[in-house]
Amino acid sequence: MSFSYEVKEELARLASNPCCQRAELAALVRMAGSIKIAGGPGKATLQVQTEHASTARKVFKLLKKRVKSRVEVATSKNNFFKNHIMYIISVNLEEARDLLKDIGILSENEKRMSLKSSISPMLIKRRCCRRAYLRGAFLGGGSISDPKGPYHMEFVTTGKRHASALSRIISSFGLKAGLMERKNSHMVYLKDGNNIAELLGIMGAHNSLLKFEDIRVMKEMRNSVNRAVNCETANLNKTIEAALRQIKCIKFLKQQKLFDNLPPNLKQVAELRLKFPDLCLKELGQMMSPVLGKSGVSYRLKKIEDIAEKLLSMKGEKQHV
Repeated sequence: MSFSYEVKEELARLASNPCCQRAELAALVRMAGSIKIAGGPGKATLQVQTEHASTARKVFKLLKKRVKSRVEVATSKNNFFKNHIMYIISVNLEEARDLLKDIGILSENEKRMSLKSSISPMLIKRRCCRRAYLRGAFLGGGSISDPKGPYHMEFVTTGKRHASALSRIISSFGLKAGLMERKNSHMVYLKDGNNIAELLGIMGAHNSLLKFEDIRVMKEMRNSVNRAVNCETANLNKTIEAALRQIKCIKFLKQQKLFDNLPPNLKQVAELRLKFPDLCLKELGQMMSPVLGKSGVSYRLKKIEDIAEKLLSMKGEKQHV
């Protein structure tokens, strides 16, 4: 079971107030609904299609409460995924006309009937209804990626104006959502982990939110440990490379019988470096008398390297130590 499926399972089982039910049903119809005409006049139906069984049950119950005629449920195989079942909830369009006007999807005058492309302001006037609308929109056309990977949550709708309105509802809660056109659809998406977590809570998916945050904390901790290990490894490699270079310079000076000519302070640090090749600069400084800081040890070893480099240059050596 995917994380997206788990979120829908939780959202589909939430109870809501009558005003919120209108908003939730409106979102479900806009995101997953269509009008089908087959067999001539009087055969037009309002259909809502979903692969999610719990969402299908919710749509059926919401329609049953608001439409007097029979609400039918049928199933079919998904054209793309043969092992997936598509649930089709349908009701006669004439019987559903008043409902569609009530939830702000249909407008009608004396001459003709038309579909509204945006969300009715009265439908989402209350904060609880805005939350319900987002819940219905996610059930009808939303998805969320597994939090173990990159964070991504999206709502796919067919209308640009509806996508913009949906984005404004999300923004009304202080969250940032992006808009994107993809083929024949318009997508509202979130990629920030904090925004996605807040939106899960706003929609009412509190158990999913806890799981999301638990995975996110573990992932952040793992990333933090990896960064620390990588940083430590990089520093260790630098320390080893520097120690090998310093030891090579010191041995070169010994070969040239010049080591004893070094000042006492340089000889002291050079002898310690030869004796303890794996110690860091701070540890070398603590072994000196008097104790020397990390920068002081680094300065003295650098002086030794400079002396070796100059000697090589005077001898006409082409390759540095």
